[in-house]
Amino acid sequence: MSEPNRSSSQPEPKTITVSVPADAAFLAYVERPMEWVPPAHRTTTDTASMTIEPRVGGRFYETAADGTQAIRGVVLEWAPPSRVAMTWRVGPGWQPLADDEHAPHVEVDFIRTGHETTEVNITYTHLERCDPAFADQLVAVLATPGPGDTLGRYARVAEQPPPKRIEGDT
Repeated sequence: MSEPNRSSSQPEPKTITVSVPADAAFLAYVERPMEWVPPAHRTTTDTASMTIEPRVGGRFYETAADGTQAIRGVVLEWAPPSRVAMTWRVGPGWQPLADDEHAPHVEVDFIRTGHETTEVNITYTHLERCDPAFADQLVAVLATPGPGDTLGRYARVAEQPPPKRIEGDT
């Protein structure tokens, strides 16, 4: 994917450094979103799981306890352990969008900065696809200093070992 054209309305990337190798940082992001997406940012009631299907065209979706699913986005790039990019189906009033037509994109790069450290950069692009008033709201929220709550939660998850699976778990 080519570098986006940045304008004054394009927020700067959010960045955080985690104390794990790039492959572990990537896996924490794509395999453990249920642990790092804040409960207030979920679109289903009583969310039971979150899944990012590991391929271009794969869905990033939530599944509620009753089986209801909500698609959060679609994978546009899948390049482990260095990059994943997806659509971000969020719209006016922070409500989920039904499709990708007006969805901005989220690009996540995992850059090895040392043997056990990785810089994680999250860039929000294609905000021009959103409703203009909502795009302005997104830019304002994303322009706040620091990594933000979601990226901070992600860093804590990335730096903890994944829960052990019991044989037979899927």
